[in-house]
Amino acid sequence: MIITLSLNNSFSLSNLQPSDTIAYIEHLNNPLIHETTEAIPYPYTQEHANQWIQRQTNLTRQFGKPPLLAIRNSNAELIGSIGIGEIDPQSYVAELGYWLAPEYWGQGIMTEVVRNFVHYAFTDLNLLRLWTRVFEFNSGSRRVLEKNGFQLEGIQRQHVYRNGKFVDDYLYGLLKSDLGR
Repeated sequence: MIITLSLNNSFSLSNLQPSDTIAYIEHLNNPLIHETTEAIPYPYTQEHANQWIQRQTNLTRQFGKPPLLAIRNSNAELIGSIGIGEIDPQSYVAELGYWLAPEYWGQGIMTEVVRNFVHYAFTDLNLLRLWTRVFEFNSGSRRVLEKNGFQLEGIQRQHVYRNGKFVDDYLYGLLKSDLGR
């Protein structure tokens, strides 16, 4: 299934394409992305990109809808992505993850991306709860989540070793029922 969601600021969300491999390698080899995410390997290789895009293609076939969408600029170039991890089929709960190329930070793009993806996840993917973790120092990402109704549910103290020190992880959650409030 092909998905395209237009955003207010000439950006869009759409399916990943095999041609996105080059953009993934380029953007995810930026140390700033590595510093603010936990699961993205660094350095990011062609093999990582190929495996990731193939995994997303397989999951799209399995679910009938993509669990991850590319964030694209006005030229339809990939500048980030947002998606969910494994869905718990009994509770309809999934982990949310996202990244955006640093040159686009601070422009309100990710706030709108998260808002649109949350609606997609609750409506089209039939989820009931999303959760995510953010490093304590990533105040921009924490603000994005809070603007979209995510609640701070806990702090995992000294949970991740990053750049030579242990850092706290902030755990956020959002229920589908929270959106009606």
